[in-house]
Amino acid sequence: MDKIDRREAIKRTAMLMGGVVFAPTMLGVLKGCSPSRDEWTPTLFNSEQAALTIALASTIIPADDTPGAADVGVPGFIESMVQDIYEEDQREMFLEGLDQFDAECREETGSSFAELNEEDRYEFALAKNNDAIEFEAVDYPQFFLVFKELTMVGFFRSEPGATQVLRYEDVPGVYQSCIPFEDVGRTWAT
Repeated sequence: MDKIDRREAIKRTAMLMGGVVFAPTMLGVLKGCSPSRDEWTPTLFNSEQAALTIALASTIIPADDTPGAADVGVPGFIESMVQDIYEEDQREMFLEGLDQFDAECREETGSSFAELNEEDRYEFALAKNNDAIEFEAVDYPQFFLVFKELTMVGFFRSEPGATQVLRYEDVPGVYQSCIPFEDVGRTWAT
Protein backbone atom coordinates (compact mmCIF):
# COMPACT_ATOMS: atom_id res chain seq x y z
CA MET A 1 0.00 0.00 0.00
CA ASP A 2 1.39 3.41 -0.99
CA LYS A 3 0.58 5.94 1.69
CA ILE A 4 0.66 9.61 0.85
CA ASP A 5 1.94 12.28 3.19
CA ARG A 6 -0.24 14.98 4.71
CA ARG A 7 0.78 17.70 2.26
CA GLU A 8 -0.11 15.51 -0.73
CA ALA A 9 -3.41 14.45 0.88
CA ILE A 10 -4.39 18.06 1.46
CA LYS A 11 -3.47 19.05 -2.10
CA ARG A 12 -5.48 16.14 -3.53
CA THR A 13 -8.47 16.86 -1.31
CA ALA A 14 -8.46 20.53 -2.27
CA MET A 15 -8.39 19.54 -5.94
CA LEU A 16 -11.22 17.06 -5.45
CA MET A 17 -13.34 19.66 -3.69
CA GLY A 18 -12.75 21.91 -6.68
CA GLY A 19 -13.79 24.98 -4.77
CA VAL A 20 -17.32 23.68 -4.19
CA VAL A 21 -18.24 24.08 -0.55
CA PHE A 22 -21.40 22.77 1.12
CA ALA A 23 -23.49 25.94 1.77
CA PRO A 24 -23.88 25.43 5.56
CA THR A 25 -20.12 25.12 5.91
CA MET A 26 -19.63 28.46 4.19
CA LEU A 27 -22.32 30.01 6.41
CA GLY A 28 -20.54 28.73 9.51
CA VAL A 29 -17.23 30.18 8.34
CA LEU A 30 -18.88 33.53 7.59
CA LYS A 31 -20.36 33.51 11.10
CA GLY A 32 -16.87 33.03 12.50
CA CYS A 33 -17.11 29.40 13.62
CA SER A 34 -13.73 27.91 14.41
CA PRO A 35 -12.48 24.98 16.47
CA SER A 36 -11.54 25.26 20.11
CA ARG A 37 -8.93 23.24 21.96
CA ASP A 38 -11.13 23.31 25.07
CA GLU A 39 -12.38 19.97 26.37
CA TRP A 40 -15.25 18.79 24.15
CA THR A 41 -18.36 17.37 25.77
CA PRO A 42 -20.79 16.24 23.05
CA THR A 43 -24.32 17.63 23.33
CA LEU A 44 -25.81 16.55 19.99
CA PHE A 45 -23.76 13.46 19.15
CA ASN A 46 -24.23 10.30 21.18
CA SER A 47 -21.11 8.55 22.50
CA GLU A 48 -20.73 6.32 19.41
CA GLN A 49 -21.13 9.28 17.03
CA ALA A 50 -18.61 11.30 19.07
CA ALA A 51 -16.06 8.44 19.01
CA LEU A 52 -16.58 8.05 15.26
CA THR A 53 -16.15 11.80 14.72
CA ILE A 54 -12.85 11.82 16.62
CA ALA A 55 -11.55 8.71 14.83
CA LEU A 56 -12.60 9.82 11.34
CA ALA A 57 -11.30 13.38 11.71
CA SER A 58 -8.00 11.93 12.99
CA THR A 59 -7.85 9.63 9.97
CA ILE A 60 -8.47 12.46 7.51
CA ILE A 61 -5.87 14.76 9.12
CA PRO A 62 -3.64 12.72 11.44
CA ALA A 63 -1.06 14.19 13.77
CA ASP A 64 2.50 14.12 12.52
CA ASP A 65 5.00 16.96 12.85
CA THR A 66 1.99 19.24 13.46
CA PRO A 67 -1.17 18.56 15.48
CA GLY A 68 -3.92 16.55 13.80
CA ALA A 69 -7.60 17.39 13.45
CA ALA A 70 -8.58 15.95 16.84
CA ASP A 71 -5.72 17.79 18.55
CA VAL A 72 -6.99 21.20 17.45
CA GLY A 73 -10.66 20.64 18.34
CA VAL A 74 -12.12 19.66 14.97
CA PRO A 75 -14.58 17.07 16.39
CA GLY A 76 -16.21 19.74 18.58
CA PHE A 77 -16.20 22.13 15.63
CA ILE A 78 -18.02 19.55 13.49
CA GLU A 79 -20.68 19.00 16.15
CA SER A 80 -21.08 22.75 16.62
CA MET A 81 -21.54 23.30 12.90
CA VAL A 82 -24.11 20.51 12.65
CA GLN A 83 -25.96 21.64 15.78
CA ASP A 84 -25.85 25.43 15.36
CA ILE A 85 -25.59 26.06 11.61
CA TYR A 86 -27.28 23.18 9.81
CA GLU A 87 -31.02 23.27 9.19
CA GLU A 88 -33.06 20.43 10.71
CA ASP A 89 -33.10 18.30 7.55
CA GLN A 90 -29.35 18.79 7.04
CA ARG A 91 -28.72 17.91 10.69
CA GLU A 92 -30.78 14.73 10.40
CA MET A 93 -28.99 13.80 7.16
CA PHE A 94 -25.60 14.26 8.85
CA LEU A 95 -26.54 12.24 11.94
CA GLU A 96 -27.94 9.47 9.72
CA GLY A 97 -24.71 9.60 7.72
CA LEU A 98 -22.64 9.08 10.88
CA ASP A 99 -24.78 6.11 11.90
CA GLN A 100 -24.78 4.60 8.40
CA PHE A 101 -21.00 5.03 8.06
CA ASP A 102 -20.43 3.16 11.32
CA ALA A 103 -23.03 0.49 10.46
CA GLU A 104 -21.30 -0.13 7.12
CA CYS A 105 -17.96 -0.35 8.90
CA ARG A 106 -19.34 -2.91 11.36
CA GLU A 107 -20.84 -4.89 8.49
CA GLU A 108 -17.64 -4.87 6.40
CA THR A 109 -15.02 -5.21 9.15
CA GLY A 110 -16.83 -6.60 12.18
CA SER A 111 -15.92 -3.54 14.28
CA SER A 112 -16.97 0.06 14.67
CA PHE A 113 -14.70 2.57 12.93
CA ALA A 114 -13.40 3.89 16.27
CA GLU A 115 -12.32 0.36 17.27
CA LEU A 116 -10.26 -0.27 14.11
CA ASN A 117 -6.49 0.14 14.08
CA GLU A 118 -5.00 3.09 12.21
CA GLU A 119 -4.26 1.20 8.98
CA ASP A 120 -7.73 -0.38 8.81
CA ARG A 121 -9.32 3.04 9.45
CA TYR A 122 -7.30 4.50 6.61
CA GLU A 123 -8.27 1.70 4.21
CA PHE A 124 -11.97 1.88 5.10
CA ALA A 125 -12.04 5.70 4.88
CA LEU A 126 -10.21 5.63 1.55
CA ALA A 127 -12.79 3.21 0.14
CA LYS A 128 -15.66 5.40 1.39
CA ASN A 129 -13.95 8.49 -0.05
CA ASN A 130 -13.63 6.82 -3.44
CA ASP A 131 -17.27 5.70 -3.33
CA ALA A 132 -18.40 9.22 -2.42
CA ILE A 133 -16.44 10.75 -5.28
CA GLU A 134 -17.89 8.21 -7.71
CA PHE A 135 -21.47 9.01 -6.64
CA GLU A 136 -20.95 12.76 -6.12
CA ALA A 137 -23.23 13.65 -9.03
CA VAL A 138 -26.39 12.58 -7.19
CA ASP A 139 -28.91 15.16 -5.97
CA TYR A 140 -27.76 15.23 -2.38
CA PRO A 141 -24.35 15.79 -0.78
CA GLN A 142 -22.35 12.66 -0.03
CA PHE A 143 -21.85 12.24 3.73
CA PHE A 144 -18.16 11.40 3.52
CA LEU A 145 -17.37 14.46 1.40
CA VAL A 146 -19.32 16.74 3.76
CA PHE A 147 -17.49 15.26 6.75
CA LYS A 148 -14.13 15.65 5.02
CA GLU A 149 -14.96 19.25 4.13
CA LEU A 150 -15.92 20.05 7.74
CA THR A 151 -12.69 18.43 8.94
CA MET A 152 -10.53 20.42 6.56
CA VAL A 153 -12.33 23.72 7.12
CA GLY A 154 -12.17 23.25 10.89
CA PHE A 155 -8.50 22.31 10.78
CA PHE A 156 -7.46 25.26 8.63
CA ARG A 157 -9.53 27.66 10.78
CA SER A 158 -7.49 26.56 13.80
CA GLU A 159 -4.31 28.39 14.75
CA PRO A 160 -2.00 25.41 14.07
CA GLY A 161 -3.69 24.73 10.73
CA ALA A 162 -3.41 28.35 9.66
CA THR A 163 0.09 29.03 10.99
CA GLN A 164 1.96 25.71 11.00
CA VAL A 165 0.57 24.05 7.86
CA LEU A 166 -0.40 27.09 5.80
CA ARG A 167 1.89 30.07 5.44
CA TYR A 168 0.86 33.02 7.56
CA GLU A 169 1.95 36.63 7.71
CA ASP A 170 0.13 39.29 9.72
CA VAL A 171 0.95 41.89 7.10
CA PRO A 172 1.69 40.22 3.78
CA GLY A 173 4.14 41.82 1.39
CA VAL A 174 3.61 42.68 -2.23
CA TYR A 175 0.66 41.03 -3.98
CA GLN A 176 1.72 38.50 -6.60
CA SER A 177 -0.87 36.53 -8.51
CA CYS A 178 -0.46 33.21 -10.25
CA ILE A 179 2.66 31.98 -8.45
CA PRO A 180 3.36 28.29 -9.11
CA PHE A 181 2.73 26.22 -5.99
CA GLU A 182 6.21 24.70 -6.25
CA ASP A 183 7.74 28.20 -5.84
CA VAL A 184 6.01 28.92 -2.51
CA GLY A 185 5.83 25.41 -1.02
CA ARG A 186 2.63 26.01 0.92
CA THR A 187 -0.54 27.96 0.31
CA TRP A 188 -1.33 31.06 2.34
CA ALA A 189 -3.76 31.25 5.26
CA THR A 190 -4.48 34.94 4.70
